[in-house]
Amino acid sequence: MNFAISSSHGLAILALLATSLLVRVLPVFLKVGMSDTVRSLLERVLPTAVFLNFAVYIAWTEISTAFVPSLAAIAAAALITFSTRAGLVLTTALATLIYVALQLHLVP
Repeated sequence: MNFAISSSHGLAILALLATSLLVRVLPVFLKVGMSDTVRSLLERVLPTAVFLNFAVYIAWTEISTAFVPSLAAIAAAALITFSTRAGLVLTTALATLIYVALQLHLVP
C-alpha cells in the first residue's frame, strides 16, 4: 500500500490528527482564558465533532470504493449496535467479516 501525504487520504488523516491535537493536547499545555461554561461546552462538542468527521470520512471513502460491501457492513454494524448488547470487538469483527465476504464474492 502506497501512502503519501499528498493523497486525499493522507491529507484527511493529517487534518484529523491536527484537529485532534488542537482539541485534546494543546489545551493541556496552554491556559486559555475562558469561562467554565465555554470550556465545558468545548470539551463535549469538539471531540464529538472530530469523531463524527472521522466516521463520515471513513464511511464516504469505503462507500465510494466498494459500495455494496461497505453499505452491508455499515448496516450490519448499526443493526448489531442498536439491537443487541454485543461489544465493540464482536460488532467490528462481524461487520468486517461481512465486508470481506462480500468483497471476495463481488470481486472476481
